[in-house]
Amino acid sequence: MTEQTIGSNLQRLLKLHGDLSLSDLARETQIPQPTLHHIIDGKTKKPRRQALQALANFFSISIPQLTGAIPLTPTIPDAIKDSLKISTVPLIDWNLAKDWQRDNQDLSTFAEIILEKKINKNAFALQLNHSDMEPLFQENSILIFDPAKTVKERDFVLVYLSKSASIAFNRLFIDGKNFYIKQEKKNGDAELIKLNLSNDKIIATLIEARLQF
Repeated sequence: MTEQTIGSNLQRLLKLHGDLSLSDLARETQIPQPTLHHIIDGKTKKPRRQALQALANFFSISIPQLTGAIPLTPTIPDAIKDSLKISTVPLIDWNLAKDWQRDNQDLSTFAEIILEKKINKNAFALQLNHSDMEPLFQENSILIFDPAKTVKERDFVLVYLSKSASIAFNRLFIDGKNFYIKQEKKNGDAELIKLNLSNDKIIATLIEARLQF
């Protein structure tokens, strides 16, 4: 750990929590205000673990995040989201998408994507890790999904395919009671795969895509 990293991270966290004052932080964590000043200024060379744990608990992060051992990805407080009329969704790994439930996860381990609108609490984001969907979706694009949105014909959806135990992302086609997902082939062609909704699962519908440079 470095005192400079702890200090800068603490300043970021204070800003993120509505410009929380050091006196308020001292009261909430039971850490003397002069000690907090010394941590921010780097005068305290080795903050006590008890103080680090109190700060980490208050900001809902881990000690390694506070000290800079791993990247700091703090969760934006709900009060700030409400005041700014924004929502956030976690950027998760593809292998977590099939059974994603926000309440079952430690959100401090995920980066947050900010949306300027309200959204279902179980919405999430994925980063496209291939170029198969170009030019519609560029590699590394951020894809934002809402599992509560009712799927419609030609929506882009995320689907779990039980036969291959894999997750597919593409356009959905509906013919009466039959559902199909488009899948690109390596030779450049495409095919429609019929979904067996007894085993396959439409996970979520795409609501926004952002190009990452």
